[in-house]
Amino acid sequence: ATRTELANRWFDLMDINAGTIATGEETIEEVGWKLFHFILDVASGKKKTFSDQWGLHNQLAVFNPAPVT
Repeated sequence: ATRTELANRWFDLMDINAGTIATGEETIEEVGWKLFHFILDVASGKKKTFSDQWGLHNQLAVFNPAPVT
């Protein structure tokens, strides 16, 4: 999520909260490493994404032309 509010609202869809960068709680580097390790854990089978845990299988939209929420 790009904002902590979104991460809290969509907790079952968001695996990483990058909103902590904007609030100063974490640096870009810290969140980047968190994302990197999460990707490694998912790829190796150590962890599941929230959507896999909950059985949600929506298509990934890398580009969403809708207004930013």
